[in-house]
Amino acid sequence: MPKHEQSIALGSIDPKTAIAIAYETIKQLGWEPIMAGENTLLGSTPKSWNKKNQHVLCIAEPGTLTVRSEMVYGEMLDLGGRNKKNTNAFEAGFEKARASVTADEIESAANAILGLQETTRETAAQQQLEQQELNNALNLEGSNLYVTYAIMAINVLVFILMAVDGAGIFTANGLVHLKWGSNFSPLTLTGDWWRLLSCVFIHFGIIHLAMNMYCLYTVGIYLEPMLGKLKYTTAYLCTGVMASLVSLWWHTEPANSAGASGAVFGMYGVFLALLTSNLIPKAARQELLKSIGIFVAYNLIYGMKSGVDNAAHVGGLVSGFLFGYLFVFGNNQEKKKGMPLKWIVPVLVLVTVGSAYGYLQQHPGSAASRSEIVQELKNAGFKDNATFNDKLSEFDLVHRSINESLDDSTLTDEQLLPKIQQADNQWKQLSAMFRSTSSYDISTASHKKAEKLIEYIELRQQELIILQSMISNKEEDLLPKFNETRLKANAVFQEAVKL
Repeated sequence: MPKHEQSIALGSIDPKTAIAIAYETIKQLGWEPIMAGENTLLGSTPKSWNKKNQHVLCIAEPGTLTVRSEMVYGEMLDLGGRNKKNTNAFEAGFEKARASVTADEIESAANAILGLQETTRETAAQQQLEQQELNNALNLEGSNLYVTYAIMAINVLVFILMAVDGAGIFTANGLVHLKWGSNFSPLTLTGDWWRLLSCVFIHFGIIHLAMNMYCLYTVGIYLEPMLGKLKYTTAYLCTGVMASLVSLWWHTEPANSAGASGAVFGMYGVFLALLTSNLIPKAARQELLKSIGIFVAYNLIYGMKSGVDNAAHVGGLVSGFLFGYLFVFGNNQEKKKGMPLKWIVPVLVLVTVGSAYGYLQQHPGSAASRSEIVQELKNAGFKDNATFNDKLSEFDLVHRSINESLDDSTLTDEQLLPKIQQADNQWKQLSAMFRSTSSYDISTASHKKAEKLIEYIELRQQELIILQSMISNKEEDLLPKFNETRLKANAVFQEAVKL
């Protein structure tokens, strides 16, 4: 953090007297002495609604008084030069006080410093006691975050492998996510039960991944040491599955859902439950509860925006909160009995597996929907599938345009003839487009679709020839042939649609 330091020559003034004069200087500047040690004094500048305070530390040594002003709220820059202004103001005040201070004032300041030293020692002792209580509750000393790091590493590794497979780094490819195991009801509810868990390790872009991993680390530094690795891992996986179940229940229309956020919210739910118990010292509990509560509330509100699976967030949070109280109960029982309870982890697993099994049994999915999606996933594995789909989209646009143009009942015969010629040219272009796909790396069904569409286009071209003869030569007897050709074309088109 930004700071500025300068030295003041003391001459023959001893360190204790220098600290006493520094005390008087701080008081005269309107600052507040807050801590004192052996020949050291810490003061604070005033704080107002629009200005943060800085700390000013004085260290007296034979012949020199060192004054250091420092930002204390995580500021990156001292844009206004406040630290230098503070040290300059102190130096000017110190020189003024040195010239005018009396022996009685120095003695009074020395006595005040003694009282401040005693208060400082008591505060330090209290803080040390509270820190020890916190360490005992959270088990922070000598702990590590191996499980948290392992979960983060798995998520990063899966993201890299998916990116190589075409999932996208910033813009997600939903089909690739489905292939890797995202939670999608037409698949999850028709046999792919494992998606309830696999989706927890899949992310839609690097920003999604980074935010979830940051949030996991933030809560993991407290929870992993406090719960222990087995309970921590179980809670993470079980709340992730419960979040996936709630997501399935909430979305009446299938949603391609993935991400660690459900499990991460689950861990925050566990932490909130622990923070509402007496397992953590009150002073630390209140501060943590406030910060965690604000974090959870903000993310739930943010999750209301489109594209965020807030149902999974709520499912993870609520299940984590309930599981957390089971941990609280277990911890209290372990303290009473003096031995660990081995049934808590199996209970969490059974509740989660039972909930998943019951929900999947009560909500079977559609086999037809599954077949359609599975086929789409198979097609997505071919190199030229995306290009072929672009061709199909182009065909749809031109097809609609031709139909609208020719079905306009307000056109006269003279106006319709150039429309027929234009439509014929468009059909020729579409036919050539689909013939060019014969060398594409696409599925057999896609090749058959292209062949059927070519057959359809040829029938529509025959239809145009008949229509043009009917108009130009007034051959009304061609109408049955026209209708027959139109029916054949429609039948072939329906066959192509089903492929």
